[in-house]
Amino acid sequence: MPAHEARLRAGSASTDITPEEPVVMSGYGAREGRSTGVHDPLFAAALVLDDGTSTVGVASVDVLNVSREFTNRVRTALASAGVDLDSIVVAATHTHAGPYLPARALDVSPPLRATADVSETVSRIEEAVVETFRRAHAALEPAAVHTATDSEGAVQENRRAAGGVGGNVRVPHGPVDPNVTAVLVETVSGAETVLYNFACHPVCATARETHLSADWPGVARERVREVRPGATVLFLNGAAGDVNPAGLRPGRSRAEAYEAMERVGGRVGDAVVRALEGAEPAADGASRAPIFVDEAELRLPVKRTPPVETLEARIDDLDDRIERLEADGETVGAEKLAWDRQYATELLAIARWDATCLPNRLPYFEIGTIGVLGMPGEVHTAHGLRFKSAARAESLLLAGYANDYVGYLPPLADLENVGYEVRTAKLSPEAVLEFRREALGLVGALTSSPSAADGGQ
Repeated sequence: MPAHEARLRAGSASTDITPEEPVVMSGYGAREGRSTGVHDPLFAAALVLDDGTSTVGVASVDVLNVSREFTNRVRTALASAGVDLDSIVVAATHTHAGPYLPARALDVSPPLRATADVSETVSRIEEAVVETFRRAHAALEPAAVHTATDSEGAVQENRRAAGGVGGNVRVPHGPVDPNVTAVLVETVSGAETVLYNFACHPVCATARETHLSADWPGVARERVREVRPGATVLFLNGAAGDVNPAGLRPGRSRAEAYEAMERVGGRVGDAVVRALEGAEPAADGASRAPIFVDEAELRLPVKRTPPVETLEARIDDLDDRIERLEADGETVGAEKLAWDRQYATELLAIARWDATCLPNRLPYFEIGTIGVLGMPGEVHTAHGLRFKSAARAESLLLAGYANDYVGYLPPLADLENVGYEVRTAKLSPEAVLEFRREALGLVGALTSSPSAADGGQ
């Protein structure tokens, strides 16, 4: 290809972000204390793509979540370092065994917020993400990009279809998305980057485990590296808000938790490897695909709640009833009311919150037949399947937990069936509609009114 012709360039990098000292962990409200060790390392990996006009960056970080503030500080630091990105996607893998990073919609939840000062941990991870992006940008060189898919349906279950967290879903139902999309990027020097997308919660570790871990995505990463030594591997968790690994026993032991990680991560990693076998890049090692960049500004209304006084009275009443049941040995009834108390406490925290809406920005970009949509939280699978069916791009990668964390975004059909995801959601049904409408507008064209496009989902 003549030197003056447009060509795609790519660069990637990876950084070990495992804390060296005990840190506050995130993922489970029942977990106490700080981390006590490391089961497997945590990483931040970044891919930067440039077509001579537009530059985009994607990072995958082994943490539960990032925040709007975290992403903005990363973007600002990169600009100061001369790395100007037209679009940025900073996606948490959503491991439930990583260090705690604050976010508004996370911290408003009483069981999940951390009271300890975690600013030093946050700063170190931010700096690592910035440096990883900077190294990826510095490594830009002509590259070829190709994509392929495979399927892994044996390791997922829709947890609402299985009865829900705490067994509180009225009408158990919900889909899964077994699709595994793998993108292979190879530069002219032979450097390889694997970006893959799959939708499943990394919750093999339990609240009792205090060793840091990337959970099953860490196992999948190593499986890919075994086949492609030296490759930078990025995982984008998809619309996984209501999807867990299948076959997890609630009271599983430490050994069972780590066995589940190996099982789930091994099978997902094998699916990525199978997909890569059909995703070899062009022989000339270069691509001319232009980059298309878009985004949508959102103003997501917060859930409406009863008055503070009403909720306080409700909690007092539940406390009295739970105490009486426990005194009578009615443990099952007490446990059920304990869930009701947790949900009432969540509502009280929202009622006292000083936020009426959460501003947000959805990033989207396309490269040839590949589209990447950043989504700011726990997006349910029904949304993801709808986005894929409407997408212009042949391969739409859905990056959940990206650039911010706004909590659960359940489909409207789930609202009447309640359950954990609905009852702990921080946003209103109107916010769900706005998110869906804007996401559909980015990935494709709405073919009907927003309400009809929602299809009750």
